[in-house]
Amino acid sequence: MKLNILYITPDFNYACGRSYYVYLLSKYLSKNHNVHLITNGGDSIERLEESRIDYRIIKGLKSKNPISIARNISEIRKYIKDKSINIVHTHHRLAEVLALQSIKLIKKKPASVFTSLSIVKRKYNIEYRSERIIAVSNSIKEMLLHKFKLSPEKISLISNFTDTDEIHELEIASRKSREHSSFFFILAIGRFHNDKDFETLLKALNILKKERIGLILVGEGNNDIDYRRYIAKNNLDVEIIVPQKNLLQYFLIADICVLPSTRDPFPNFMLQSGLHRVPFIGANVDGIGELINEEVNGLLFNAGDEKGLAEKILRFKNNKKLAEACATNLHSDVVNNYTQEFIIPRIEHLYRSLLPR
Repeated sequence: MKLNILYITPDFNYACGRSYYVYLLSKYLSKNHNVHLITNGGDSIERLEESRIDYRIIKGLKSKNPISIARNISEIRKYIKDKSINIVHTHHRLAEVLALQSIKLIKKKPASVFTSLSIVKRKYNIEYRSERIIAVSNSIKEMLLHKFKLSPEKISLISNFTDTDEIHELEIASRKSREHSSFFFILAIGRFHNDKDFETLLKALNILKKERIGLILVGEGNNDIDYRRYIAKNNLDVEIIVPQKNLLQYFLIADICVLPSTRDPFPNFMLQSGLHRVPFIGANVDGIGELINEEVNGLLFNAGDEKGLAEKILRFKNNKKLAEACATNLHSDVVNNYTQEFIIPRIEHLYRSLLPR
């Protein structure tokens, strides 16, 4: 039986891990089911069009104005009825509220699913009310159990994942292509937000200024100006790249990937580093610490410790054998556990388990 699945998520952007997650769900589940998406827009809508996903733009989807909320609920309810939706899956707390209110007055109610992709600080007492909550890491599951007091039966632990279609034949020669110059290149990708803490990475680079190390920093966000000022003030070798669809060229020239987050449930960039077989260094927080084992499949440092991070960067820079071994092991971990081949069937099974028998 084909399912009619509706995803509701705001800000469908390249720089957003949530959008990438929803895109992968849509891309692969649309092969066997009817997939729809409601969003307020974003710079990666082309991904939906390329995958021929039906989508609806509601510009005021994130508005908290009561009139806008009522209008959004009415429009979502009509869409659910018109498309005979039987699974509504949300990934943002306001979107979940809108979805559940939309479902209330429908006689033949669709099942509701919410994926928790973030470690959140605030508690509103209206969230996580869907029939099933997907936790993408153990750190998320612990938050749901202890902070939000959800019952274990309501939570499904299904990890974040990446896409094997991103592996390119050029990567067969990746080791040779990385011997590109006397410069050692670091790749870092993510939102320019305090949680990602790229400031610590920039401070580590400042410590290592004599080491001929360059940084490719892909992202955008509120901290953009602060980063640019720090880079200019300290004359660092950093190139800031706006988020874009295809990042393969940057993985091909990267010697290592670094993610200095202060909190991060199970980041896509960590999985993509493994997928592309690039040595990974991450802050020892949340989902990063769940996957990365020190000197086995990567290196860890204490969040916010620029000196510790600088030491780990030099550890990989001066020990290529260790770096290559860690990259190979992380690649094996990712391709054998965290790709669409393993995760999509589990999501599909979860959807079917919620439907009336």
